[in-house]
Parts: sequence; C-alpha cells; structure tokens
Amino acid sequence: MRWRFVDKIETLQPWQAATGRKAISYEESSLCEPLGRRGILPESLVLESCVHLVRWLVAASSQFASTCLLGEVERFALLREVGIGDSLALATTVLAREPDRLRVECRAESGGQAVAEGVLSVALLPLAACAPPEDTRSLWRELSAPHQPSGVGTR
Repeated sequence: MRWRFVDKIETLQPWQAATGRKAISYEESSLCEPLGRRGILPESLVLESCVHLVRWLVAASSQFASTCLLGEVERFALLREVGIGDSLALATTVLAREPDRLRVECRAESGGQAVAEGVLSVALLPLAACAPPEDTRSLWRELSAPHQPSGVGTR
C-alpha cells in the first residue's frame, strides 16, 4: 500500500500558496493502536501531509522540474488530535523564496479547528532525481481534477 498524504489539491498560486485536503483513513488511524491510542492519526503524519502539500506547490510551480526535501521545522505546534473520519484542510503560504530553498508557513485544520501550524524550510532539487516527472504529472492531474488552477506551471 502506498500512503497518500494529500488527497486533493484545491487551490494553487505558483510559488505563493496552496490548499488541499487529506482524509484520514482507517489504516492511518490504526497506526497508534500499539501505543494505546486507537483511532488517532500519528502527529508525524500531520506534519508529513504539510510537507507533501509544499512538494505539490513546488512541483506544479516549476512545471514539474523541481521538488523539495524538508530541511528544517521551526515553531511547528500540534494543537489537537485527529482520527478516522476527520478531514484535514491544509494550507501553505510561501514566506521567502531563494533559488535553492523555500520557507513556508503551514496550517492544518479539521472541522474549523486548528490541528497544527508552523514554519518549514525546504531545499529545492530536481524532480527527476527523485521520481519520474511524467508519473508526478499524472498524479497531479488526478489530485487537482476537475479543475486546473490558473497559472500552474508558470515560473
């Protein structure tokens, strides 16, 4: 099974911001069962969902030439637990852009309540070094369907 950390890309403004959704599956919510936390999504996967939304922002903004690797997590707070049946509304906003890195603010909410928020720094690198660009484009079409946000793919 391949985990999907973003199920839907809702909006994307190239090199500026993106929003998306993550539905929490039964399988994901059972990962904490051995720790006595049945039905809870591991908090590390909330962070990973934010990182994946940033990756989609970078990939689509660069016309699928680039991706990113998490470099630093700063002021990232996990504010409450979420579990099976919850849906995360994810948002990321670029705070600073340099040729080889981005600094982004991320937020996750569920039911209108904050779940997590913080700032991430990511290093930019060639997408082809990590994944086949055409496979990434194909998955993008699935995640962003039925609309294609305006400006996607422009530099």
